[in-house]
Amino acid sequence: MPELAIAPNLLSEFSRLDTGAQTAALTAVQAYLTGGGEPLEQPAQAADPRVRLLRIDPHWSGVVAPAADGADCLVAIRPHDEAVGYARAFTPAGEPALAVADPRPVPAPAPPRVTGPDEIAPDLDRPFGDWQITLHPSQHRLVDARFAGSAQVTGGPGTGKTVLALHRAAHLAKRDAARFPGENRRSILLTTFNRLLAQTLSGQLDRLLPDPDVRARVEVVTVDGLARGVVYEHTGRTPEAVGKETLSERWREAAWADGVPYSGRFLTDEWEQVILAQNLTTMPAYVRCERSGRVLHLAPEHRAHVWDTIQRYAARLRVAGEWSYPQIALEAARLLLRSGARYRHVIVDEAQDLHPAQWRMLRAAVPAGPDDLFIVGDPHQRIYDNRVSLASLGINVRGRSHRLRVSYRVTQEILDWAMPTLGRPTAIGMDDNADTLVGYRSLLRGTEPVLRGCADRGEERAALGEWVRVWLEAGVPPSAIAVAGRNHWIVRQIGKELQALGIPTAPPDSPEGTRAVRVGTLHSLKGQEFRCVAVIGMSEPLLPPKAALDAAEGDPVACEQVHQQERNLLFVAFTRARDALYVSYVGAPSRLLPGAAGQPQQA
Repeated sequence: MPELAIAPNLLSEFSRLDTGAQTAALTAVQAYLTGGGEPLEQPAQAADPRVRLLRIDPHWSGVVAPAADGADCLVAIRPHDEAVGYARAFTPAGEPALAVADPRPVPAPAPPRVTGPDEIAPDLDRPFGDWQITLHPSQHRLVDARFAGSAQVTGGPGTGKTVLALHRAAHLAKRDAARFPGENRRSILLTTFNRLLAQTLSGQLDRLLPDPDVRARVEVVTVDGLARGVVYEHTGRTPEAVGKETLSERWREAAWADGVPYSGRFLTDEWEQVILAQNLTTMPAYVRCERSGRVLHLAPEHRAHVWDTIQRYAARLRVAGEWSYPQIALEAARLLLRSGARYRHVIVDEAQDLHPAQWRMLRAAVPAGPDDLFIVGDPHQRIYDNRVSLASLGINVRGRSHRLRVSYRVTQEILDWAMPTLGRPTAIGMDDNADTLVGYRSLLRGTEPVLRGCADRGEERAALGEWVRVWLEAGVPPSAIAVAGRNHWIVRQIGKELQALGIPTAPPDSPEGTRAVRVGTLHSLKGQEFRCVAVIGMSEPLLPPKAALDAAEGDPVACEQVHQQERNLLFVAFTRARDALYVSYVGAPSRLLPGAAGQPQQA
């Protein structure tokens, strides 16, 4: 009977997999040990010819290598393409052959190139500000449609969801002005999760609606801004919000002091993702509820203990006059239900990142009826672990859901490179159905993304300067170039390097006319669009960030969420580029990067 040892480092890697991948891996290993599984595969051009691949399912494979005693040893479980690259580069002397030097020459920076079909080719040469509000001809039907109720549009990066939401808001404003001439009120809400995106949308809407009377009918504000505004209007008080990370840290200290056998992160997630998400107000309701998305099982007697602990800690927040963001949204929903809806139409962009409490507020902000809610988003771009069932919140999109599968704002080459970052083929949508990117394609063609390994940070910063300078010399406007890092320390280093080269920089939230390269964190790119994007500092120790893993406090559910959120964040950042993408790292690349398990991909 075959024998299979397990590498020590594999245990932590295994804990980061989602439960489906874990189950498939255990089944494949058991089948191999009993002799009933698929034969091991030999990867082509492997550095060590003894390395083999263990097929787990169509999407995942294990890497089996010889151990010191001659036995077989399972050393890694990765998405199949990553596993192939890892197996080819694996050597017994240095398991992460991730850091091996690429024998191919370092690519010279190249000007961006992009081409498209006849229906959009002329638009590619327009000023980028005009391009950013250009709607694909086939999507006018969704902009102009009359829906019997709420409608939902989903689609991958570059399918034009945000542009569609923008044009939908403009269309409804014109229709509202024609129907209610002379009325002076903001009857339409255009909202999103991100402050920077809301600011961008507001400026773009100014261009689509030059008539000030029509423009005045649309309010553009983040969901958190709306919630705080509603509470202030009704109470005269602006609630003091406490972020999730701060809350987790406080509850961690309190749990340790009280001897509670739960981590602060677990208690915070349980409070926000179960209790506040379902608006549970009594312990019996919590004991009976379904804890969707929470893998750790809690018996009824344990739930009572968790409930008492959470209520005690939440009481401390009330005494201090502090609120979590979902709490503010729930209070705003309560106030709106009492006072009445305030809009005729609501358009929601980046819908995948909204908390159920925020959806309750939006549902209360507009009366149910024709064209009440128009929702756009992509669950594959979810960077916060908010799981939502719209139907359970009184938002019915059945028969009025549309899936966009054609991208026209990101090249096929960037999509092909970025999609493996997600690590999973499907995600759960807001209508409780599995959402897949199968059949997703782009109309644009361009240059291959570049992944470059550097010996040290000095080389990485110098290489970045070369690429940005070539893009500028090719005629790309500075404001159409973005450079990003995972944390603020890397962002500061980027700014210093570019400024030393005489390249002006500005934060992503700078006014549209500011002629400077945009520099910010990966999160700041969310919802934005650029011609060229450079992402640096993508090294193994930095992704996922140690602080995020430490905050999980060993909770396997929280660890898995951290890794998936990080994958989604990278996917979002990479697909902000229309024409060209450049990614770099020092030493070993993060295992979350496409192609990082083997040789770095270079154009």
